[in-house]
Amino acid sequence: MILGLQTLLLFLLQTPGGSSQHSEAGYWFLQPNVLVVNTDLNIHTQMQIPLSCGEAYEGQEVFWRNEGQEIDQQGNHIQVTVEELTGGNYSCHDSNGSFLNHTLVLVQLLNGKSQARKILDKVENTDYIQCTSRNYSGIFHCSWKWSEGRRGDLFFAAVTRSSGQSNISCAADADRSGMICLDRTHCPYTEELHPIDLTIYVKYWYRVEKYTKQFYIAGIVKPDRVRLRKAHGNTFEWEYPSTWNIPDSFFPLHFEVKVAPLNKDCDAEGEQSRVRKNFLFCVRSQDTLTKSGWSEWEQRK
Repeated sequence: MILGLQTLLLFLLQTPGGSSQHSEAGYWFLQPNVLVVNTDLNIHTQMQIPLSCGEAYEGQEVFWRNEGQEIDQQGNHIQVTVEELTGGNYSCHDSNGSFLNHTLVLVQLLNGKSQARKILDKVENTDYIQCTSRNYSGIFHCSWKWSEGRRGDLFFAAVTRSSGQSNISCAADADRSGMICLDRTHCPYTEELHPIDLTIYVKYWYRVEKYTKQFYIAGIVKPDRVRLRKAHGNTFEWEYPSTWNIPDSFFPLHFEVKVAPLNKDCDAEGEQSRVRKNFLFCVRSQDTLTKSGWSEWEQRK
């Protein structure tokens, strides 16, 4: 299922690859009004791209503009030159200047056979996209990090199960640095047979970059903080997170407990402090069966 994220994100009816019939020519349609040109960084690229206003305007006088500025080409079918990063938003108009249609031309830079990535930075030096889920309900969150000095925008997203049988809906975060999704067909009591495939296209001016990630919900589960309280004296009690699946016997967690000096935090490395009057008592949890991510530490003095 292809997803439109908020009103600012484009709505699509097919996967990104589904409209790539022109990819051998060096360009392809991300959707009917969005054309992507592949440009090789190692070669000075100058490409002629055909644009069409639409079959409904065949035989009519058609005038063209790029970013609102009139260009010389006229007619329903024209050729425009795309050189390196010179994309544009081409609109066609009738003889009275009324808007008829448009095509947004974006550029995807390649470095040989690989994509040159500049819009996103790796998250914690591991991957460009990081996904987590607080439980097995089918809700998960994916995020990314914009490169410093090059703040882009989430342009398009597709999230599906690799089996093709899925019903996943998503909404972009307010700052466009992530999105939260719900897989309505996910059952927490059965084994996941097919991974989730995530594809996003991010845009900076007329440059567009594609990023992908494949994962199982079981592999990205990270429980919320445990519910920890000080009972009396140096005795502490904790419970499963309120957001964790039930019954506990079917979704067991195991716990890590440590004591740290007050002038340290729970993540501090080194030997644990001996129990004194002033200390931090720290607890975190992890899914016993999948051994996925640890929760954040919960602490009490």
